[in-house]
Amino acid sequence: MKKLIIVSIVSFFALLGGNAQRVRFNVSISPDTLVEQMKLYVQPLNIEGEGKTTTLRLKENRFTGSVPQSGSGFYQVVAVCGNMQMITPVYFGDTTEVAFRAAVDDRSLMLSGDADNKALSGLNHLFAGMDRMLWTRQGMSGEEIKKAISFYNAATGFLPLFCDVSPAVVDYMKVWAYTRACGAYDFIPRAQGVEHDALPFAKSDILSPAVENLDNDVAALFMPAVQIVIGELPAKASLPEKMDSLYSSYKNKHLCAKVAAILVERFLSQHDYVADFDGGLALLQDVTRRYNLSGVYVDEYLKRKSTIKGAPFPAGVVLEDANGNVVDFSKFKGKYVYIDMWASWCGPCCREVPHLQALETSLKNDDVVFVSISCDADTNAWKEKMAELGMHGNQLHDKNNSLGTALNVTGIPFFVIYDKEGRLHTYRAMRPSSGDLLKGFLEKLH
Repeated sequence: MKKLIIVSIVSFFALLGGNAQRVRFNVSISPDTLVEQMKLYVQPLNIEGEGKTTTLRLKENRFTGSVPQSGSGFYQVVAVCGNMQMITPVYFGDTTEVAFRAAVDDRSLMLSGDADNKALSGLNHLFAGMDRMLWTRQGMSGEEIKKAISFYNAATGFLPLFCDVSPAVVDYMKVWAYTRACGAYDFIPRAQGVEHDALPFAKSDILSPAVENLDNDVAALFMPAVQIVIGELPAKASLPEKMDSLYSSYKNKHLCAKVAAILVERFLSQHDYVADFDGGLALLQDVTRRYNLSGVYVDEYLKRKSTIKGAPFPAGVVLEDANGNVVDFSKFKGKYVYIDMWASWCGPCCREVPHLQALETSLKNDDVVFVSISCDADTNAWKEKMAELGMHGNQLHDKNNSLGTALNVTGIPFFVIYDKEGRLHTYRAMRPSSGDLLKGFLEKLH
């Protein structure tokens, strides 16, 4: 589903507050002939997560705009021209007025001016060429492949070409190179058709251990770095074991917080609440206490009690009909309620609809009612798909996906049954396409 992760990293760190200051960007592009065809965007890169992207306005042959200030000093500039997209990081520290010129060179943006941004755009250009070599030059030898993915060596060899590069930019370039090299190594089979076992070198030949390169603030800016750290934790370990491994290996609080947030999110979405609600709660409480994590996680866990048989319909779920009227779920009290959770953009959901409508028409049990609840964020998309599929009966909308969150739904279509008292009867009920199996089950409910 599009919006089923329980606690996002961004929302977690939003509790900590943010910097409301803004930075004024003023950018010129050469050659001038490309300017009218181009769109330019700027996104702050923050340790707590990527900031909101701002579209710069073209005025008098320059792109200008006010962008939320980045807490890290780093931003990502994205230029789109026709089918060409160019992305480069830039660094301006705590500056609030930014002006620079960028030249388009072989599908890359090359910045003039200070050493920091010359170095960043130059390395970006070098990396792009290494990527193209790996993907377009087929039949390379093992040593040629090794050279093509030695991003870290390329970065360390590139740095001496520039004087007065800020320490933060040096760290950024090294982490950037490390994550690029890890990604390129993983893609060798697809890019070159050569399995890793057939190469004359191992990953450790081109990269030192992750902890030696990623245990810093800058690494927290890179989601690939966060994923690399997660990938090195014990694969089949429990949440406490993974957390112990993380905090014993890494010391940087920002990186650890970002990795921990993802680990806890996965626990919240994957835990079997029905089988072990109390045990999972005790485990999570212990982890949040030992590692000083946000109490939001325990609050979110407690909301999942709605997945246990006999639990009442979740409080706080707001359902609306097609006219925007709020519908109280208690209106169905006295009936068994078979709920189909779906969305207009979900192909498997839409394929279940004809089966559901046929079942609703043929079922001989007045004690059962059918309710379809869409989690579409777009109300118009929901209404248009209902009309297209000729959907009838009880059609309700949960645009905030509050029911899916409460029931820990990680994929749709999803089906549940509530009893006559409004309590959970069947979690993960059979699909309408189950045919007579589901029909026979529903006919016995009285």
